[in-house]
Amino acid sequence: MNFDLRESEFEERFASFLEQSQPEIVEKWLLGAKISQEDPYYEEIIKNGKRTVELISRYIRLQDESWIMTLTKKIANERIEANVNIGEFIANINFGRSVVISVLNESSFDRDELSKGLQIINNYFNAYSYHSVTEYTKVKDNIIHDKNKFIQEMHSDRLTILGQLGASFAHEFRNPLTSIKGFLKLLEDDSDANNSIEKHYFEILNSEMKSLEEKVSQFLFLSKMRGSDDRPLSLNLSGLLRYTIEILYPRLLESNIEVETAITPDIPLFGVEEQIKQVILNIMINSIEELNENKIDHRKIELRAKENHGRITIEISNNGRQISSHLVESIFQPFISTKKLGTGLGLSVCKQIIEKHEGVISVRSNPEQTTFVIELPVMVDKGVKEE
Repeated sequence: MNFDLRESEFEERFASFLEQSQPEIVEKWLLGAKISQEDPYYEEIIKNGKRTVELISRYIRLQDESWIMTLTKKIANERIEANVNIGEFIANINFGRSVVISVLNESSFDRDELSKGLQIINNYFNAYSYHSVTEYTKVKDNIIHDKNKFIQEMHSDRLTILGQLGASFAHEFRNPLTSIKGFLKLLEDDSDANNSIEKHYFEILNSEMKSLEEKVSQFLFLSKMRGSDDRPLSLNLSGLLRYTIEILYPRLLESNIEVETAITPDIPLFGVEEQIKQVILNIMINSIEELNENKIDHRKIELRAKENHGRITIEISNNGRQISSHLVESIFQPFISTKKLGTGLGLSVCKQIIEKHEGVISVRSNPEQTTFVIELPVMVDKGVKEE
């Protein structure tokens, strides 16, 4: 009798043995497996166990994994619907392997046959585990992807509605604000210039009017309604950054904040000057306000700007409190703010401005320092992107 024939006879005897041992294997597996009788698929689990043992015999005879893939796909879906974690799932598969091996060790096969049988069993359960984990992970990933997609769509829809509402309110507010501002100017012109109390009140009113106008402008920008005067021009970014620091100098002095700069001279930029200035001012003012709330002896803001291989990098750092990781991920979204009374519009507007200048803005934060990073192209001949 040749070797192939002897091998074939063993495989048939081995497959028949497992078929006959199926009830014993399933019974022992159910006694030790981690399965709750409250499991919605409890009856299916028993059927799956029987089917798993049947497939070992088929695997021995045909060496085909397609039936394994079909069964593990069914089981993986059931385990996910039953909310069973993958650790428990794999533990039950490995326990099934142990049961089959223990039954095999109690059989009448000789040492060589047992060795061959163990190799077949291990190959089978290795394939079974691989296809189970692959299918389980695939289904889980699809579920997570669908949930994330739904959340993003819901978030996007809400932001769209908020943007539309904001734009509508902003337009409704702008007209009466313009009228109020005009009449306020008339009243101020007719007031007694020597009356210090009246002068003080008008200063407060004008300051509040300016603040309201800025909020309206932020809402309009957030809704992507660009002004007709937003024309990109060639400008000196280095000079703009230094001018911004000069504007804020009184506030920096009052707050006892040291400013350290490292700005490469004469960095060229093609953009809308007022918008770039708005971004820098917003981040600088946020830094000042954060440091004012942070009771430390040495308050410091660092402003660095350089040009490298056609890209501009601007970094604005402060040694205030660390921004929590979940806020770092969403801080540029509308209506997200680290301030108790913040509107959450400033950084969102900054992001839109930088993106319209074909740049990117990001933030990194640790216990020692929080840094906003702006990256822009040196020159963009085609100008700022229009919406």
